[in-house]
Amino acid sequence: MNKLRLMFLPGLQKAKNRTFFFDLIYTLDKSQKNTNQGDCGSCWAFSTTGSLECDYAIKTGSLVSLSEQQLVDCSSSYGNNGCNGGWYYYGWEYAKSDKGLCTEASYPYTGVGGTCKSSSCGTKYDSPAGYTKVTADDPTALETAAAAGCVSVAIEADQFAFQYYSSGVLTGTCGTTIDHAVLVVGYGTESGQDYWKVKNSWGTSWGEQGYVLICRNCNANGAEGECGINMYPAYPTF
Repeated sequence: MNKLRLMFLPGLQKAKNRTFFFDLIYTLDKSQKNTNQGDCGSCWAFSTTGSLECDYAIKTGSLVSLSEQQLVDCSSSYGNNGCNGGWYYYGWEYAKSDKGLCTEASYPYTGVGGTCKSSSCGTKYDSPAGYTKVTADDPTALETAAAAGCVSVAIEADQFAFQYYSSGVLTGTCGTTIDHAVLVVGYGTESGQDYWKVKNSWGTSWGEQGYVLICRNCNANGAEGECGINMYPAYPTF
């Protein structure tokens, strides 16, 4: 299975406010949380931490910002390749083995691979027991999972429609050759078009303040979905 690593930084785009049918957005983006992977192919790490942060917020009502850099530096023995790509599955396996992840503050993001420092970061949070793979190519199964929490997904993100997305529901051609990990945080409907709300890792100047609305139930790419979003959904279990 190819590792996910895509990175890109389009120009500043203006976002619009919306009301969502169901939304698990938490406010880490408005705190000290870094949301830009930069030139490091660490999208998989951001999807991993995002799913764990979401779970922690749902369980406790509190926010914790977890360390992507720890995953970049420390999880190579689990199948990840740092800034050269990886998978959220392997990120969760590492987090389980290490009994949780360090905070962002104690192990900040640098955007380059480094020596593992997880033993000196202090308290670790939200150790998963494992993970569940949502039934592939089944948008109803993904919707059921997203109704309970955030879901890590893999997409093709190297096409123009995605790279230069700015607002609204994405319905343009974006393929199914998977190369990027993101996080489904909610879903809804706008002007009659169903969508997934997805958190990206290219900073808040991309898309709608770092998010994209990917069309749902729009017959794009058959069962695989727009950008292949239905192909590899999964979430950590506790």
